Amino acid sequence: MGKVPHRKAGASRSGAGSSKRRAASRPRSAVPARSIVRKVPARMGGAVDFGVRYRDLVAHLPVGVYRTTVEGVILEANQVIADMLGFPEPNALQKVKVQDLYVHEDDRREHLAALEREQFEPAEFQLARRDGTTLWVRDYCRAVADEAGVVRFYDGILVDITAEKQAREALRQSERDYRQLFESAHDAILIFAAGDGTVLEANQRACELYGFAHAELVGMPLERLAKDAALGRARFREMIAQGTHQAFETVHRREDGTEMAIEVNTAVVEHRGVPAVLSINRDITERRALEQAIRDMAYHDPLTGLPNRKLLSDRLELALAQARRGRRAMAVLFLDLDGFKAVNDGWGHAQGDALLRDVAGRLAGALRTGDTVARIGGDEFTVLIPELPVEEGAAEVSRKILRELERAFRVGDSECAVSASIGIALYPRDGETPDALLKSADAAMYRAKLAGGNRFAWHGQ
Repeated sequence: MGKVPHRKAGASRSGAGSSKRRAASRPRSAVPARSIVRKVPARMGGAVDFGVRYRDLVAHLPVGVYRTTVEGVILEANQVIADMLGFPEPNALQKVKVQDLYVHEDDRREHLAALEREQFEPAEFQLARRDGTTLWVRDYCRAVADEAGVVRFYDGILVDITAEKQAREALRQSERDYRQLFESAHDAILIFAAGDGTVLEANQRACELYGFAHAELVGMPLERLAKDAALGRARFREMIAQGTHQAFETVHRREDGTEMAIEVNTAVVEHRGVPAVLSINRDITERRALEQAIRDMAYHDPLTGLPNRKLLSDRLELALAQARRGRRAMAVLFLDLDGFKAVNDGWGHAQGDALLRDVAGRLAGALRTGDTVARIGGDEFTVLIPELPVEEGAAEVSRKILRELERAFRVGDSECAVSASIGIALYPRDGETPDALLKSADAAMYRAKLAGGNRFAWHGQ
């Protein structure tokens, strides 16, 4: 719906005679299918009667059809135009000037400028309804010139695109909301290709977590991130095939190669028209370390780091069950340090604790893989030997422990010596339950201590 000044057409509008000659000299198929300017005889004046059939067709079209003068007077309009603008019938539009309908004056100027340049591209702009509300329209307009090339009218088709604009804006807003959530999420979010696991997209938190720039992370193969990429791809394939989501824990690597425990929640999504896997990753390295520390506190001695009485009891129960099934022997050693009280009283508890830590280290170093040494309390330790092919094996372990303790210990700036009294109890000879074996080993230890210490003794001998 436009208005441009009267003007003469250029060389292409040099007159009816030349136009007829050009038309006669070229094939009909060479005539442009769409023309911005349609010439009409000047004698036809303002209104053109296109006949009853034309008017009936225009009246029943689902789009608005109009004709205006260059001054902005609406000469013709169908009922759709009237409904768009909130008027009861087309005749009511005769008192309306086109320029008064535009919400933004710039839209009208740009629209007219495009018509001046004979551009056929449709224009989109807002118009004001009779009640003051607005609507978005798409205008397919063309200038109609007379035989002299002077623009007389504007013919156009007007389409209400308000719903389309609202849908587009809703989509854009949804995309903005998604992007904001995507980028502001506390967790790392990555989108992987369903086939090979290549990273298709990543948020800022993912870049921070893994230590890569966004340009580096996008396009990166799964092998750079996952410790077990083959398992990751297998999970992706399973998800795509079943259309399910998965939650699991795995190990990923940062840019510097350090490993981290990752809690992963995944879902199948569509990314740019192709199946993909959305992965929300949370670094749980600290949580796992804290959980391990809590477990250590529950099952390990806080001073020496050795298993405590509870963990020893669990392992002893397991070892007994295996010994019964395998019909094999096992041994429990009860160990008490000789001379520790003098060190603790003479140098203080801090030095005494340091000595206990050194003793614990030497005891652990003297055992075989699969054996357990636990601190029961004070200067008392217990050794579990779950597999004992021959009884003499327990004696060999005891001798090795005594040799380890023969070397002097450093306490502060001085050195001191401590030894141990060790009692040995065998399953099933000296007991078939944890309590029975521990009591037998304890009794044997006292026999070794009464004999002067720095030795081992068998229960019942």
